[in-house]
Amino acid sequence: MNISKSTLRVISAILTLSILVAPNFTPSVRSQNRATSFEPPPGRDIPRGGTAGGGSRSVGNACSPSKSGVSATLTALSPGGQLGLTQSSRPKFLVYVPQTSAQTMEFSLFDDKMNGVYQMNLPVSNRTGLVSIELPENAPSLVKDKPYYWTVALVCNPNERTKDMVVGGWIEHSELNDSLKQELAKARGLERASLYAQKGFWYDAVNTLVEMQQTEPGNLAIAASWAELLKSVGLDAIANQSTATNY
Repeated sequence: MNISKSTLRVISAILTLSILVAPNFTPSVRSQNRATSFEPPPGRDIPRGGTAGGGSRSVGNACSPSKSGVSATLTALSPGGQLGLTQSSRPKFLVYVPQTSAQTMEFSLFDDKMNGVYQMNLPVSNRTGLVSIELPENAPSLVKDKPYYWTVALVCNPNERTKDMVVGGWIEHSELNDSLKQELAKARGLERASLYAQKGFWYDAVNTLVEMQQTEPGNLAIAASWAELLKSVGLDAIANQSTATNY
């Protein structure tokens, strides 16, 4: 797939920037009341030369109305400098979109060598808050046990793509082992989200909690688990954002 040189330059800049400013994230043993905290999958590191990418990593802020605060920060819901697993070959990607003058948002998917795999443009249409982006049927599905890097860019100036605001993260499609399948079969509600998080299936954990909050928007236990999960990977600034709209 051909992805423009300007886009690749922006991605390269964000990779370098993320290495320098990515928040420190050290896995730790957590007590039972911290069951929704993310634990990186053992032995599954991000590719050499890769980066955290996720969280709040922007190159330029020309299309943001404010230079401070959460409202000015484009944020990918990815687990910091860790690889996040998903059992889906066509997963949903979550991103926090701030108030912006940008009219277009660009989603890109790269392989572990940063070769372009897929790209699509989405209208911003004054959307703010969490948005969910799902790989469409015409996009290549994720190959099992192969890491990918995904990005979302707010196109601030179509004629000067170095002004884009860009965030992203690492993802890998992986099968559930028999033990986890058995545990999930017995689990309900928040237990399922906790199991996903503890076993490294970040994208299944966040999407499970988003779906639960959509059906039970006033449930404080779900809201607390959501905040706990995001804070466990340094996404404190958007831990109170829980309602997602779909593209």
